[in-house]
Amino acid sequence: MKVTIVIVNYNTCDLLNECIQSVVKSTSCTYEIIIVDNASTDNSLTMLRVKHPKLSVIQNNYNVGFARANNQGFTKGVGKYFFMLNPDTVVLDGAIDKLVEFMDFHADIGACGPKILNPDLTLQPNCHHFPSLLIRFSKYTGLNNKYPQNRLFGREFMTYWNYCEIGEVDWITGCALLLRKSVLSRIGLLDENFFMYSEETDICFRMHRAGFKLLFYPEAAIIHYQGKSSITRKDEMIISETITKYLYQSEYYFFKKNYGTLFTVTVKIFDLIYFSLIYLKNCLRNDSRLRKKKQHQASFAFFLIVKSLFKRHKLIEKIY
Repeated sequence: MKVTIVIVNYNTCDLLNECIQSVVKSTSCTYEIIIVDNASTDNSLTMLRVKHPKLSVIQNNYNVGFARANNQGFTKGVGKYFFMLNPDTVVLDGAIDKLVEFMDFHADIGACGPKILNPDLTLQPNCHHFPSLLIRFSKYTGLNNKYPQNRLFGREFMTYWNYCEIGEVDWITGCALLLRKSVLSRIGLLDENFFMYSEETDICFRMHRAGFKLLFYPEAAIIHYQGKSSITRKDEMIISETITKYLYQSEYYFFKKNYGTLFTVTVKIFDLIYFSLIYLKNCLRNDSRLRKKKQHQASFAFFLIVKSLFKRHKLIEKIY
């Protein structure tokens, strides 16, 4: 078996079906697909039974998170490679075959990722430098958008880089990421302390530390309907809060685990100042609807960060 394709699903029935069909249509190498369902409440499981009865499905009783669900698939899989694939993707023109062939010819590579495209076939950057204060500063000041071709300010998504070239990168977005099984047996699987977000950053960081390369391979291409598989509830505020909560919790855990406590506290204070300024800025805007939404996001992030800084303070627990 060449590759075990692990797809973690949470209420993305139609997208999941399209994703599976694209894999079957475009993949020639020996593969298996393992679906890990995180307690979906839509028709995902019914669809799988009717349209894809031969697929292996792991059905969780509750949402165990993205990292743990992928590990469930990795543990069950027998492929030489593990392919993390989001259900909101479409595999194009033998992309998995190309990635597997590329890895077969480069034994020193721990992982590789394809070119990611938006539904309109424009580029969706998926290569990154590891998180840093410089990246956060560029993002918060808007310098990353103002000077995307600058090597200092365009580091988060490597917007200064030519995405038509094969190249070594720090980490690759986990919506489509091919991992070498033998490497994972040395460095371990995904860290299950990450519920959602940053788990791929962490495993790429561990690969680098163990001396393995990560390469971007643009000859393989996959469409990604970005954000469609994260949250599907209709309430906009709940969606915003949920994403903010898991995003910052995961980032802070990554920082503390890999960079240390001092760096983590510095980042939290930096974030606290930023969201305080955002909140004040939006208080002065005339657009009441925009102001309400941005104020809510900023205030939620503010109290989330304050709580993480002063976890055991009773007053903070009462406020949030």
